[in-house]
Formats: sequence, C-alpha cells, structure tokens
Amino acid sequence: MVRPCVPQPTPSVALGRILGDDEGMALDGYAVIDLDGHVFEPDSLWDEYLDPAYRARRPRLRIDDRNTTRYEIDGALIPPGTGRGAWAPEGIMEATTHRDGGIDPVARLADMDTEGIDVAVLYGAVSLGFYALPDADYAAALCRAYHDWLHDYCATDPDRLKGAAMLPVQSMDHALAEARRCVEELGFVSLTVPCSVGDRNPADPENDPLYALAEELDVPIGFHAGGPRFAHQRFVDSYVQLHAIEFPFDVMFAVTNLICGGVLERFTRLRIAMLEAGAGWAPFLVHRLDEHYEKRPGEMPEIRMEPSMYLADGRLVISCEAEPDLGHTIDRLGDHMVAYASDYPHWDCEFPDSVTKIVQRDDLSRDAKRMVLAGNARRVLFGGS
Repeated sequence: MVRPCVPQPTPSVALGRILGDDEGMALDGYAVIDLDGHVFEPDSLWDEYLDPAYRARRPRLRIDDRNTTRYEIDGALIPPGTGRGAWAPEGIMEATTHRDGGIDPVARLADMDTEGIDVAVLYGAVSLGFYALPDADYAAALCRAYHDWLHDYCATDPDRLKGAAMLPVQSMDHALAEARRCVEELGFVSLTVPCSVGDRNPADPENDPLYALAEELDVPIGFHAGGPRFAHQRFVDSYVQLHAIEFPFDVMFAVTNLICGGVLERFTRLRIAMLEAGAGWAPFLVHRLDEHYEKRPGEMPEIRMEPSMYLADGRLVISCEAEPDLGHTIDRLGDHMVAYASDYPHWDCEFPDSVTKIVQRDDLSRDAKRMVLAGNARRVLFGGS
C-alpha cells in the first residue's frame, strides 16, 4: 500500500470562519468542521413547507408510551424501534430530553461555541426513513419541504451552518432535480444518499448520472449509514444489534462496491464521505481488498490498480468521533482519510467533549489533528488545488 500524496485546498477556500488550520474556536486554536451533525425535523415543518397537494398525508409526530417520538406516515410508524427489522432505538427522539439545538439554530450555535466547532454540515434524523417510502413523488415532496426548512435553519448563520441535501433516490429524475436545486438555489454543500441507492448498489451504472452531476456541481456525495435499507436489517430484532454491527457493515459494503465496481475509476473528480460508522474498520477492509486484488485481479475488471490506490488521493473520507482505534487507523492508512464528526445531537454523541477528546490525544501528531478536525473535511467539501 502506498502512502498518500494528497492535494490541499488553497488558503482562499474559506469555509465560514475557518481561514487557516490554527484559527478556529477549539482548544489550542484548532479549526473544526463537523462533517456529520444532525437536525430534528419539527412537527410544524410540514404545515409550513410541504406542498399543499400532499398536506393531508403530512408526517405526524407520535409520542409513544416510552416517551419516544416517531413519525406516522401513511399509517406506518417510522422508524420501527423493536422487533424484526428495527432500525432506530427507543428514545431516538425522546420527547423531553433531546437538545434544543436540533430544532433551534440559535441554540445549536451556542452548543457549537461550547464544543469548539466552527462549521457544521447538517443532515436529517427521522427523515432518513423517507428513503423507504414507495411513492417516489411523495418522497420527493417531503425532501423538498425538509430542504426548504433546513435552508431557513442554516440562514441563521450561513457561514457556520451548512446543509446537506437528502436525495429522493426512489426516482433518479427527482434525485437529480433536487440535487441541482439544493446546491444552486439553496447553497447546500453536499449531497446525501443511503449506502444502497434505492434498490441498486452504489456502483450500478444507473447511478452514474448522479455521480456526474456531483462532479459538475463540485460537491461531494455522503453515504450515510442509517435508515431502512440495510442489507441484513431483516435478520436483527433490536436497534442495538443493528447499530453495533450493521452501520459499519453497510459502509464497508458501500466502500467495497464504489472502489471495486469502478465508480472512483470512472469518476476521477468525484469526492465521497462515508458517514456515521466510525473508522476502525477501514484498515481491515483496505487490507482485504488489496489482498483480493493481488490474488484475483480478473474478478475486478472495472479497476486498474489495487484498491488502496483509489484512497491515496484523499477523495474519499470517513467520518469519526474520538474512538479508541483512531490512532491505529491513521497509522495504517494515513491522516488524509478521517474527518471529525460530532453526530450531535444523537443519543451517542459526546457533547460537549468530542472535540476536546481529539485535541487532547497523545497518539496523534498536531498535523494529524489538523487534518482530522478540519483539513480533510475542507478538502472533501471544496476540493484541493
């Protein structure tokens, strides 16, 4: 495996208040970009933003007897929390305990100040379940409404709050139209899809128009673990099993398919972020992919070099929190692949200490911390030079 030679963005590429690696708000002056923050979709969103043609079918918040908030959509509760096929925990949106910053941007900015985060890229929460809706037109209408609300949320401080478009992958036409609208009209900085794009794997040629559009718009695509399309979802009976195992499995599948299926070979300017699965799995997977390419290259006809080489230029990054294996991952793969994410305000986020836990580590160099906390996110969001 070769060591990376990663182009870095020019100092003129400013992301909000971040002008340099040591001009941020965090401890010791590190700049910090949160590559995976979340919002909670308020119940009022749908009355205010949803196309009137769909308003009678609007999602409705239901609080169950365990104080867990779920959406009811067309008679079904999203997300299911228990039983076969569960993919969200009891309490994922506890009605009385979630932080206000998920809904209130002013409260979020205060929490970002507390944590030392300069800029946050924002994704939905329960709306990740929209990927499962069978009605493509309805799913597209819900995404448009959510994006319009998210745009207004980010408008409170557009230098620091950045939207990521959640694409209605049930229809490629809808997905392409909404991607263009979100970037060109709403100013979003990333596109988001599940790790299996609709009923297709990521390398399916039917997805090529989306990758081509991402290159044209000069924005990354985030593959976000979570939601209802896990390969083995039907085999688990509780969210804890799914979250512990299937989140990384889902991302590992997507990385394998994107590389071995030739997506990074075909789209040489495409930038990708793998979100909410940690980073400890990456050295293991990259080693196995290289080994299989060495011994069975004829079964990877879509690529022309060992899989690790497609990761050497820094076009694909993996989000992480302050996990114990972070130092090992960087030692094995380099400091160009991993980008900090808070996962705020989810149940497992480490607010208000997630940035500090990285800054205070003694197994990472100062340069590695710069890359993890801001450099890699800046590059995947805005490219290098």
